[in-house]
Amino acid sequence: MREPPSNRSFRLVLKNMPPVAAELTWPQVHAFRLQRHHLAARAPARDLVKVARDIGGAQAQVMSAAELQLGVRSHSRVEDVRRALWKKKTLVKTWLMRGTLHLIPSAGLPLYTAAMTSRRVWPNNAWLKWVQLTEPELISLIETIGDALDQPLTREELIARVGRTSSEHVRTVLKSGWSTLLKPVARAGRLCFGPSRGQSVTFVRPDVWLDSWQALDPEEALVEVARRYLRAYGPATKDDFSRWFGASSGLGKTAWAGLANELVPVAIEGVRGDALEADLKRLTAPTHGSTVRLLPSFDPYLMGYNNRDHLFETAYRARVSRTAGWISAVVLVDGRVIGTWSHAVAKQTLHIEVDSFDKLPAKVRPEIRARAGELAATLGLAELDLKFV
Repeated sequence: MREPPSNRSFRLVLKNMPPVAAELTWPQVHAFRLQRHHLAARAPARDLVKVARDIGGAQAQVMSAAELQLGVRSHSRVEDVRRALWKKKTLVKTWLMRGTLHLIPSAGLPLYTAAMTSRRVWPNNAWLKWVQLTEPELISLIETIGDALDQPLTREELIARVGRTSSEHVRTVLKSGWSTLLKPVARAGRLCFGPSRGQSVTFVRPDVWLDSWQALDPEEALVEVARRYLRAYGPATKDDFSRWFGASSGLGKTAWAGLANELVPVAIEGVRGDALEADLKRLTAPTHGSTVRLLPSFDPYLMGYNNRDHLFETAYRARVSRTAGWISAVVLVDGRVIGTWSHAVAKQTLHIEVDSFDKLPAKVRPEIRARAGELAATLGLAELDLKFV
């Protein structure tokens, strides 16, 4: 019987691919990523900023989720995160990857904003047409907003300052709840969040808020960001990186070209990817023990890939990746999602409800209870109420 054409084509593609440096299993890859994400073992509280650096920032469009993302990876509490942001200024909050808010080490902000100014990330003509601005007008507006932020300003105060020399259309867009025009200003390194004033958020210019700044080459910065991405999320493809970064596939090609001398191809149970050669020894190490974690909403561990089928069964995708881009809080066992969880706080008690996809193994339940207790400590709560659905 003749082989189907599709099978012959697939075999031909495999034959023409370069040989791989290692044949890996998903448990090996998950163990590597868990270790690099500080999920195999929590880091000391003093390493809070290092943890944020190692994972490429905590996703912070929901601030309480970002605080927990750092809390499940370190022995820090939510007040430690807030102190690092507003007192020590060792963390900074701003719009970065995928146009979403992140908490990132202040020392690394110039690196990420430089990478964001690569031409492959710059707003395209379709976006400029949508906001009804020309490229020179956008560049001028970015500078105008940056110049206005020599002190923390609320949105209303910023609009009042910038609006004096701007059109009615620009003033209208600046009032948008989605901060349409503030995102490119932030990604250009001219805006970040300052301390809240009552119920109002404030914005400030990073070099003023942090008292220092370093100009970096955009292309070199992009390669370094890709290198850091692979250290935490590898093995991966250039398209995975583009998806994580929030840009076209061309950006991944540029970054991978810059890393060409450091990359090696690997296969993970038939799936091809690239890894840093320096990470091969750790990737191929035997796996030991079991890891159970409760990851908060929008956790970075789930964010780094075009396809997440290796993280959970396809049948449960809608329960993890919900409508409007919402990523559920999940139960993670040995690097794979086996359920979701939700929580509420009332009268100094953390109430957690775990909804597993299937019947939980007996040995997993006490581990979940231990992790839930750690979350209560992170939130500074004395009591825990845990329920399994």
